[in-house]
Amino acid sequence: MDYYEVLGVSRDADERDIKRAYRRLARQYHPDVNGGSAEATEKFKQISEAYVVLSDSHKRRRYDAGGVDFDFGFGTAGMGSIFDIFNQAFGFAGGGSRWATPGRDLEEHVYIELEEVLTGAQRRIEYRHIATCEACGGTGAAPGSSPAVCSTCGGHGQVRQRQQTILGTMATVVTCPDCGGTGQSIEDPCTECGGTGSAPVTEELEINIPPGIRDGQHLEYPEKGDLSPQGGPPGNLYVRIHVAEHDTFTRHNNHLHIFLDISFAQAALGDTITVPTLEGETELKISPGIQSGEELRLSGKGLPDLRNSRRGDQVICVRVKTPTQLTEAQVELLHQLAAEEGLELKSPADPTIFDRVKKAFGGG
Repeated sequence: MDYYEVLGVSRDADERDIKRAYRRLARQYHPDVNGGSAEATEKFKQISEAYVVLSDSHKRRRYDAGGVDFDFGFGTAGMGSIFDIFNQAFGFAGGGSRWATPGRDLEEHVYIELEEVLTGAQRRIEYRHIATCEACGGTGAAPGSSPAVCSTCGGHGQVRQRQQTILGTMATVVTCPDCGGTGQSIEDPCTECGGTGSAPVTEELEINIPPGIRDGQHLEYPEKGDLSPQGGPPGNLYVRIHVAEHDTFTRHNNHLHIFLDISFAQAALGDTITVPTLEGETELKISPGIQSGEELRLSGKGLPDLRNSRRGDQVICVRVKTPTQLTEAQVELLHQLAAEEGLELKSPADPTIFDRVKKAFGGG
């Protein structure tokens, strides 16, 4: 393993560069940040090994001289020393094998109509999360009583330990095993929260959905999630927005697409017709000779952009409908049109239609 490559620094990097690289990577791959991921934990071990060697001038000279392999024994039992390295590098007063991670993030779902993407919308939601216990105010002690000072750590929340490592005897400061780092012991726990200082609550929240939001996007509400059990900040609440499919319009980014069926006569001669928009009906001119599949646009009749509110267009795809049931008069007119175009039409296979054509031209 190349320690310089692990930290992403050059071989002439100074102590400040090495520490900066370690702090950046340690934040990224800390097991608590990654939910205890095995891959992140292994990467965190490698980063810690590299930092221990390259941040110590003596070990670094030995490594540079011959690429000495340092066996740190960072197994499951040795994870505490890895976190000690982390705490020392970040200047944390308290050591220990855990970092004060944020509380759990939560997700809620809200459903809106396409019309509300145009105007924006409001929703009031109810959600449950872990919050400070109201009965004890978060102390964990029953009302009328108070937590006592932890006798193990004297209220400091930390105890000093000495352990023998391959690098020699190391003195480390770890979280007090009896009080969990709070510095307090609870003799008469709160009956509402069982002494934890936190309890589930139901809360209402007003959700303002901005115009232009897309299906699947979420709104973030910082520190509206669960309380951290380790004294860190609360988690976040994410409200995911779902936009219902529309019977008429199909969304493509900020543009709205619809199909418009017109007759052969309208396509050939042109017309002015009424088409729907999200804001009501409007008139649309059909130019003579329009072809099936051509697209017309209503500028600014689409949806607003979430960032700048500029609206897209409404795109109308024209479909010329071929009639399936013709009257005798229509058949005669179409044959006259075909004759004008120099076309000689063969009689259709359908005997019913054939009889109509024959009769239209005086064939009995």
